[in-house]
Amino acid sequence: MRGAWDRWEGFWVAGTRRGAVRRAFDGEVLTTRVAFEDGSGALFTSESLLRLSRDGRTWEAFLYRQEPGGVTAGSWREDAGLEADTLPASGEYLLVSQLASTRREAASYHRVEETAPEEPPAPAEIRRLPAETVDLPDGRMLRAERFDATAGGMRVASYWTHEGAVVRSAWAGALSFASTSGAEVCDGVDPRLGAFLEKGFPPS
Repeated sequence: MRGAWDRWEGFWVAGTRRGAVRRAFDGEVLTTRVAFEDGSGALFTSESLLRLSRDGRTWEAFLYRQEPGGVTAGSWREDAGLEADTLPASGEYLLVSQLASTRREAASYHRVEETAPEEPPAPAEIRRLPAETVDLPDGRMLRAERFDATAGGMRVASYWTHEGAVVRSAWAGALSFASTSGAEVCDGVDPRLGAFLEKGFPPS
């Protein structure tokens, strides 16, 4: 996945679209931004920057920021003594995309929790499951392969792929659905969320 790309997803909670997710990759750094309104008017924003190693076999560093709460965390893999088989949580999207393009049934790794990188990485796995029918927000139904991510013996996320592309994700009690453009997923949401998804947090 060395080519550059930019992907947008609508962010849904309990059947209501509350925000969006943007994932952008420039060949070296995966940027993941999540922005949504929590239902009571409060806004949530997070940004993860994950730099891969030059050979693409592991990662070099990550930086995570979140509001509200002023959460900032990060790590240089080698400086932290983390092995090459570790992976920060936001990188799972890349791993799922790689699995979807092959016939491999599973991939094992150790999951680094981005909000608490000082904690020991949890044994983790992404496993391919049989294809199933999923409902999309526009009313269509799609046959998609399912991939479940587990860490520490618990399921932490699920992803569905169609023709090798992630079309739906489930994590942290929310669903996200692939969209054709940022304008589509940001239409009707708080303009401040769209601005964050475009630019991220200001330099610290």
